[in-house]
Amino acid sequence: MSTCDAFGRYAGAAQKDATNMHGPRRPYPSTVMYARETERSNPARSGAPVLVLASGSPRRAEMLRGAGFDPEIEPADIDDSALVPGSVDGAAFATSLAYFKARRVAARRAARGAAPAWILAADTVTETNGRLVGKPVDAGDARGMIRAFMGRSHRVATGWCLLSPSGAARMGRDVATVTLGGVSEASLDRFLAERRWEGKAGGYDLAEVAALGWPIACDGDPETVRGLPVSRLAQLLRDSIGAGPPRGACVGADA
Repeated sequence: MSTCDAFGRYAGAAQKDATNMHGPRRPYPSTVMYARETERSNPARSGAPVLVLASGSPRRAEMLRGAGFDPEIEPADIDDSALVPGSVDGAAFATSLAYFKARRVAARRAARGAAPAWILAADTVTETNGRLVGKPVDAGDARGMIRAFMGRSHRVATGWCLLSPSGAARMGRDVATVTLGGVSEASLDRFLAERRWEGKAGGYDLAEVAALGWPIACDGDPETVRGLPVSRLAQLLRDSIGAGPPRGACVGADA
């Protein structure tokens, strides 16, 4: 079965198999207090199913670890560029991709007889002028994406899927709006030369370009733009897996 055929089958099943989780929107903190290293727990130590992150994104792994979780990393190794979104919006496409990636990793683990695990997958897409934008394929592609974002707002959607050891799925999505001002050619050239665009939806990481001084604003959850709304997911992960920091150890706080 081709990647496209498999994705089509899973995307259709995703609408039936998963329980969407949409909590009430809340103000987002300007800072996040993370659990200390000593508060981090790994369920594997107690014999409980481990948490597997079905992503090679260092930012997603960093955010999970910052929130007190200690995932195993097993990328789904799927070429997103081979998949066509069709008529669905960015949030639905990202969620279907997350479901597909979680199922792919679950099937691979089952085939090799790996221990039961909770599998978390996520995917992020940007949307501008009615067009979905994924990860750039090269520096020229990244330049075109970033230039298209300048002087206007674009939507960033992250969809996620959490598979239980039995294969039951929980899915959700979140959308934020990002506005990028003008960026000088010199600054953009440096950014591209340093290959900061690689592996990032839309060609940038919100925290990184903000630190570079780019004029950028986010209406919504910055974690969604960075690839995983961990603050929204933390309680679900704790309740499901029985791991991570105790309740209240990873909380948002206004600066």
